[in-house]
Amino acid sequence: MSAINRLGTQVILEDDREETVVYNRLDGVGIKWGLDDPDPHEFAGTFGGVVDGRPLPDDWEWKPDAMLRDPYKYADLDLEYVGEEYELTRVDLDGDV
Repeated sequence: MSAINRLGTQVILEDDREETVVYNRLDGVGIKWGLDDPDPHEFAGTFGGVVDGRPLPDDWEWKPDAMLRDPYKYADLDLEYVGEEYELTRVDLDGDV
């Protein structure tokens, strides 16, 4: 599994914003604004430690704010696309780069 697909991975975007990965599925990799340490127990029933596409409640704390890459054309997401240029600063919740 690619590092960017792991829950809690942190990135710096081209505009210097720092974000946290909380979502991964065929429709893309989703991030939350800011640096966080998501509790893996809140992601129970997921594949690979990141939400696997179950319908997400609108008020769920970890619902992604944006996507790191453009989703495939049939994806049903209404999220900002921030681009594919980023630097990894942490891999998952335990790792260093």
